[in-house]
Amino acid sequence: MSASPSPPIRLASEDVIINAPMSYAGSAQRILRLRRLAHSPGPTVAITILAIVLVLLAWALVTVWYFFWGLWLVPYRVLRRGARKRKAEALRHRELMGTIQGSAAASAVALVTATTSERVLLSAPPRDESHIRIDSNEREQALATLRSHYLAGRLTEDEFDERVEHAHAARTRGDLETLMFDLPALPAGTDGSADV
Repeated sequence: MSASPSPPIRLASEDVIINAPMSYAGSAQRILRLRRLAHSPGPTVAITILAIVLVLLAWALVTVWYFFWGLWLVPYRVLRRGARKRKAEALRHRELMGTIQGSAAASAVALVTATTSERVLLSAPPRDESHIRIDSNEREQALATLRSHYLAGRLTEDEFDERVEHAHAARTRGDLETLMFDLPALPAGTDGSADV
């Protein structure tokens, strides 16, 4: 008895549409959401045809709207688009933080157990190396790690730029650790150090 795989769960940030409702792309994206109502092939085709007809009607309306009002509202629409984009980024950030916090809470007991058992086995306390000065290779490796986190979407452009400035000014390992305190460790070979 094999169960059919369920479709992946859509995140709320995937449903945020940045384009304005009275734009060609925005109206089409909103209307094409209707296709999600169908759960079998027959209704899917009918709903898709209906959605295409509605998109064409919406585009005719958008064209008329642009002709009469669109040019007057360009500054307003640019501001609204920026607000919608920031809202989508904030939603993605909350989802990512929720995922990180959920997985961190689930593994907290294992982490505490592992660290306490290692410390019991070791006779000497762990050595604090945060005061040790770094060389250019360590600094470049930290920059490559930050670049990987930025490309993965964990850092915004402003956060990335700020941390790169601090990495260039870093003098000790502790300085570099403060740049990475809220970022997960990268799997081996994905820190981008080969690119440097």
